[in-house]
Amino acid sequence: MAIHPLLTNSVDFELRFCVEVLKLESLHLGYSDNQNDIIYSLDTLRSAQQRYTQSLLDWTPSNVQSIVDVGCGIGDVAFAFEKSGRIVQGISPEKNHASMFKNTLPGSSFIHSKIEDYYPKQQVDMLLMSESNNYFSLKDGLDAAHRCVKPGGYILISGFYRTSDHPLINTNMVYTSDLERECAQRGIAVIKSECTSHKILPSLRFTESLFRHYMLPTLHIVQDLLMGFSPIIRLFLKLFMRKSGGFLHTLSEWYDANLSEGFFTQHMAYHRFLLRLPVDKNQSV
Repeated sequence: MAIHPLLTNSVDFELRFCVEVLKLESLHLGYSDNQNDIIYSLDTLRSAQQRYTQSLLDWTPSNVQSIVDVGCGIGDVAFAFEKSGRIVQGISPEKNHASMFKNTLPGSSFIHSKIEDYYPKQQVDMLLMSESNNYFSLKDGLDAAHRCVKPGGYILISGFYRTSDHPLINTNMVYTSDLERECAQRGIAVIKSECTSHKILPSLRFTESLFRHYMLPTLHIVQDLLMGFSPIIRLFLKLFMRKSGGFLHTLSEWYDANLSEGFFTQHMAYHRFLLRLPVDKNQSV
């Protein structure tokens, strides 16, 4: 799920809201059979998220035994891969993700780092980017794959891609054609690809509802509460909101672009790619 940079800090607001308030066990969207399906409760959202996670396992080649999970979040996807017998290195720049990473197999671990800064001691069979492909540039992501994955290994990407140049879209988000062109230049083969926009739409609609009906009102309450404190705190809060361009307005506009079904269908798509690196390192750029 998308998060505004203003909320990206040590508290990790989105994570705490989803885990502590909504009691979710995953931070990603879910899969439904039909785009017109209705997700009407947190339980049905959890079921959709489980289907999404299972689909990642279904897309993974049987010879993959070791994985780096980029932007592993609370570790639910990594844990599912561990239960299938794979060794998983979960990597995230958020320190508090470490306490939620459920590694149970020897060799599996949490790595506190940005993928752009990570240089592994040993390469793995597959790099997984589950809704994390837009946290960094396309070049940085594929450079990391060449560092982390064995020659002939795989990259599994599942996430958002742009279909327009709308200014509210994350600048790291590329067209699928950009990915395919960059892969061709690097000798990376597209083994399998699928547009799965229709599968995530029901959970996107429900997530948008959660934001509008729960998260945004909660932030308004917190803001009002803080404004009721001492004059000094009110002054600092006003300065912060002025500096951030009207925090809640900016936040609402951001989430409108990242959680709105209307904006998504007009300007984005959700795709999945299974890529394979060249067997000969000299083929890559």
